[in-house]
Parts: sequence; C-alpha cells; structure tokens
Amino acid sequence: MSLLGVERRLAAEGGAAAEGAVGVSSSGRQPSGGGEERKAVVRVVAADMAPALQRRAFRCARDELAAMPHFPRRLEPKRLALALKKEFDTAYGPAWHCIVGTSFGSYVTHARGGFLYFSVDKAYILLFRTAVEPSPH
Repeated sequence: MSLLGVERRLAAEGGAAAEGAVGVSSSGRQPSGGGEERKAVVRVVAADMAPALQRRAFRCARDELAAMPHFPRRLEPKRLALALKKEFDTAYGPAWHCIVGTSFGSYVTHARGGFLYFSVDKAYILLFRTAVEPSPH
C-alpha cells in the first residue's frame, strides 16, 4: 500500500512496527528522472496516533529532509524538529513537542492519540502532544 510516497509494510511480528521507503536521491533531493535513486527507510517504532496524522508527520519529515542540502550526510535536527512542531501546532492546536536526533533517550507523558516515534534512515523523530490546562487566575 502506498501512502503519500511512503510505502509501508507491516512487520511480520504482530504488525506493531511499520516500515517503508521514501525516494530521495543521493544528494538528498527528490530525483528528477535521471540518476540513481536512494531509498530512505521510514520505520514506525511506536505510535498512539491516528493514521492520517502519522501520514502528515511522514510527509512533513520527508519534505523537510529533501530540502536539506546535505542530508543524509548531515542532519539538521533543530530544523526538522521546528518544522514538525510548527506543522502540528498550526494544524492540530498547541502543545506539540518534537525531538530529533540519532541517539537520545526519553521518557514523556503524552495526550491520548498524540504520540509518534519513527525513524527516517538514521534520524529518529519523537513527536508528541501534551495536555494544555488553563492557568487558574
């Protein structure tokens, strides 16, 4: 099944993880017809998020990574995290957080339906939403 340029195959073990490929040229840009195409692998590590929101996160990450001139040699994690946070804050309301890197640990509390941990090649992306409580005045 193809989802917005991301082909996903459910892993044989329980379907908990999904993986797929995103077409990105070796220069990090979408191929224009000629030249060799490198497939960036997208894997869902853990998710508590509607499939439509997951697809939006994959698309946003794919587009931002394709726009990075030195990806995959050099990841710009702050740029990718900011792009995902802004996209989700704008589309789904405030309190989205994003952590991007190649090696990090985390322990977070998230709102129900607002958690996605996935990777694109060696870049790992943790996107989650926290509950916003009005401040008592």
